[in-house]
Amino acid sequence: MSELATIPRRTLSEASSSAGSVLIIDDEAAIRESLETLLELEGYSVESAATADHGLARIGERPFDLVLLDLALPDRNGLELLTELHAHDPELSVIMITAYGTVENAVKAMQAGATNFVQKPWDNEKLLADVRIAVGRHRTEAENVQLKRALKQRYNFEHIVGKSEPMLKIFDLVAQVAPSRSTPRPST
Repeated sequence: MSELATIPRRTLSEASSSAGSVLIIDDEAAIRESLETLLELEGYSVESAATADHGLARIGERPFDLVLLDLALPDRNGLELLTELHAHDPELSVIMITAYGTVENAVKAMQAGATNFVQKPWDNEKLLADVRIAVGRHRTEAENVQLKRALKQRYNFEHIVGKSEPMLKIFDLVAQVAPSRSTPRPST
């Protein structure tokens, strides 16, 4: 007797905390469904939109680690939408997916800030590798910003006691040199 293989589905909270969140913006329903299935099986939290306007609305509702964006949408060019997405979130990773894979389009997309440019039909393994890299990069950058913010809050001058004139001069001096990357040479 044969048994059915079951693939365990992760919950939304597990998916968003482990693999990442992806928004698919493509006007072709079959493409959206194919990408959704592929990414959900890998543990990603996936949402989709059929138009640029719906995609922008989704971006306004919640943050995403990555957008898979079609170049040719019915209501707007994908390159125009890419610019709008980066205006909303400059650090957002965007992979362009298109059937119109010319060198000119790829160069324009990369110049506009796309993370990658993938031609339809795509290779699933390569696309998944590109998605993993883009999501990982986005999450690392977001974590870096949070850590810098936490360090700045914890170690700013407000937490140092000292209101005398000599101490205030030292604080000013430290504030001036702190951004520099130079270190003193060791004496020989």
